Amino acid sequence: MRGGPAPETPKGVSRCLGALLLLGGAGSPLRAQELTAYVQVGGGWRQGDYGTPVRSTLWMGYATLGAARGKWDASLTVPTLQVTREEGGVVTRDRGLGDVLLRGTVLLWPENEAGWSLDGTGVVKLPTASESAGLGTGRTDGGGFLVARHRGGAFQWTFLGGWIRGSASPSSAGPETLTPGGYVLGLGLAFHANLTRWELSVGGRGSARADTPGAREVSLGMFHPFSPAWGLQASFTAGLNDGGPRRSADLALIRRF
Repeated sequence: MRGGPAPETPKGVSRCLGALLLLGGAGSPLRAQELTAYVQVGGGWRQGDYGTPVRSTLWMGYATLGAARGKWDASLTVPTLQVTREEGGVVTRDRGLGDVLLRGTVLLWPENEAGWSLDGTGVVKLPTASESAGLGTGRTDGGGFLVARHRGGAFQWTFLGGWIRGSASPSSAGPETLTPGGYVLGLGLAFHANLTRWELSVGGRGSARADTPGAREVSLGMFHPFSPAWGLQASFTAGLNDGGPRRSADLALIRRF
């Protein structure tokens, strides 16, 4: 139910939607010698004011269907979104289908004796969400990532670099100028405590607008396998500037077949 007049896509929501593109790019791919299907069902929350008078809150639920074999991993993610905006005591709210994500990952360099490996990932975000309701950008966006990993004992370093096409909406109000895209950089350190994998990471990405900073974030994540078929992953992220959500959290259940 709408709580007020239809707004144009604000900066905050555009940056939240840009973060959704990373959902398909930064995760660890599934490795399986035989063809293996998997389903991931999860939800998330993001909130921030992005240096504006408008506080945006995004609730997200999603389902991912994927398959992996050998060095390949591909998936389709369908999100549903609810966006709440608060400004001057006025609250507006929109909900609906989000932009569908297509992801493909290939192992470019299998882990060698020194513990190094390299993945390449491509992500496409299809404009299936309503742009007029502020749930999408109304265009196809995409990105490419290279992820290098180094394993040493119980620890693993992750180095991520890539590029995503600018995700701001051309219909957004104001004189902002869209950039053609933005870099993505990340550094993570993972370790195992019993069966649980923990990872602390820092990252940054370029802004989709020439007048706003790129996001800088620090994140703590975990993955716990209940069995060879079932697993749980969670993460909490704190924003370090106005370029992205000030805080966010995600939780997902994974089933392999």
